[in-house]
Amino acid sequence: MTMMISKFHRLIQSRLLWGIFLVVIVFSFVIWGMVWPSQRDRAGQADAVGTLDGETVGFNEFRAADRSIRLSRALALGRDAASTPETEVLLRQLAWQRVATLREARKLGITASDQELVSVLRANFSTTNGVYDPQRYAAFLQNMVSPLGFSVGLFEQHLREEIIIQKLANLIGRQALVTPLEIQRTFDTLLDSFTVEYAALKRDDVAANVKVTPDDARELFNANPEAFTIPEQRRIQYAAFPIADFTDTESEISEDDIQDYYELHIEDYTTQETDTNGQPRAIVAELSDVRDGIAQALRHEAAVEQAEAAANELVFRAIPDRDGTVPDFAVEAEKAGHPAVALAPFAHGDNPVPDGGVAFVLTAFELAPNAYDRVSSPVVGEDNVYILYLDKVLEPRVPEFEEVEERALDAARQKAIGEALMAKGGELRNAITAGLAAGKTLAESAAGFAAEISTTEPFTGLSGASSTNVVEQALVRAVVGYNQGEITEPVLLPDGLLVAHVKQRTSPDEATFDAYQPEISSAIRARRAQGLFHDWQTGLLAPGRFTDLQRRPDSADDEDESDDTDAEQPAPYVNEAEQYL
Repeated sequence: MTMMISKFHRLIQSRLLWGIFLVVIVFSFVIWGMVWPSQRDRAGQADAVGTLDGETVGFNEFRAADRSIRLSRALALGRDAASTPETEVLLRQLAWQRVATLREARKLGITASDQELVSVLRANFSTTNGVYDPQRYAAFLQNMVSPLGFSVGLFEQHLREEIIIQKLANLIGRQALVTPLEIQRTFDTLLDSFTVEYAALKRDDVAANVKVTPDDARELFNANPEAFTIPEQRRIQYAAFPIADFTDTESEISEDDIQDYYELHIEDYTTQETDTNGQPRAIVAELSDVRDGIAQALRHEAAVEQAEAAANELVFRAIPDRDGTVPDFAVEAEKAGHPAVALAPFAHGDNPVPDGGVAFVLTAFELAPNAYDRVSSPVVGEDNVYILYLDKVLEPRVPEFEEVEERALDAARQKAIGEALMAKGGELRNAITAGLAAGKTLAESAAGFAAEISTTEPFTGLSGASSTNVVEQALVRAVVGYNQGEITEPVLLPDGLLVAHVKQRTSPDEATFDAYQPEISSAIRARRAQGLFHDWQTGLLAPGRFTDLQRRPDSADDEDESDDTDAEQPAPYVNEAEQYL
């Protein structure tokens, strides 16, 4: 025993043994804690949303882009909007486009400095005198950004990315070229002066001689029954909460609230007028002059909030309880003191409740026929807050002729009137052409057609484009391609058509061209640059470069067709940093 203890004592004092033992322990910990390439790949794949150029795109990167796209939409609309399946597809496509664009910008070393961010904020949150107003920015963050669920940091990061994307767009846009011929043609279209005389035919005058029969209507229906498809309809009940019932006209409004509202809506209190030198200037109404209106608006907002709160109580009572029992909406609405109103089935383009407007219809078509999604969130109308309940979805269908006979008869009549009007217009053009060639006036040439004869004041494409006159707008589009003395083809109007004779076309002098040339060139180049950038972004998501691992096709058929059909591309990028703030 003594010998064994002695050997053990010498053994534990051996440095070599302890060295070997230490190496074994360290090596074991390293091996145990090491993330092997296969494990890292599996972890990356689990987090992957898709791939770009063979590189994985993780959830956090895609989510940041998706949040920015949704923030852009919310800022554009002034509120967070509910999405349809179609808009969700587009939003996802835009988010991928943003990821790809920002990755390319990083490869090129494009960044946004603090000074550039400050410049954007100063440009968008300044007083009418151009002085940066931090209170206006704070009010915007409090009233617009925070309610959307975004922090100041996220918003400013969004702006930094917008600056980066705009820099990249400018870089690619430098490739846009403009030829002198394009500038000249655009100049002629915008600034050539036209004097036009025309003869107009009224649709009603032609319609008086058009007759259609039920046989004509049936023939039109049989030629294309799908054209008379009854679209998807919704059968809805709703409960209305009058905003007036929640309005307290005597409530006190704090000065801080009035000041915040005034600053946030300063554009509403700003008018433009011309000074003695002919220069435009902005006039901002004094707070004291609009205080009463602001107080009234704030009381209205408070009433809407209370009406929404009361409406939400009905929502909670109308959804299934813990046992899964589905309440009767009409019964619950009656208990709440706001009886349910049943509407006849309506389609997406109808307006069954004018006070609710488009929001009412959009909300109705977002509801789903299950126990939890039949009841809407509050919908704010002009005078009421509404809760909608989906009774039934009526699927699209091709009707029998008898169901749409009146509609088919009207369609046949409109078709016949349109054909008769165009035929009459062709005859009128032939008569005017022959008459003018024979030395007659336009009025003499159009005699016998009961046409209204008129002559315009001189106009240009530039002035006509801003005109609110329907005839002048139609003439601008029609005559820019005609020379002096030529006669246009019949030009359709909402209530008829016209045939125009270009009595005079005058080009401006060279000095005017020289003055407008830089602006026209810049406008053409900017439009072309935007198109180039859009095409470039589209290429980033080409099928060979991009895979969305979490895309959810609507059906197996959609997956099969996706290889053969190009996906619809989103609209060209626009810089939200300048547009939405």
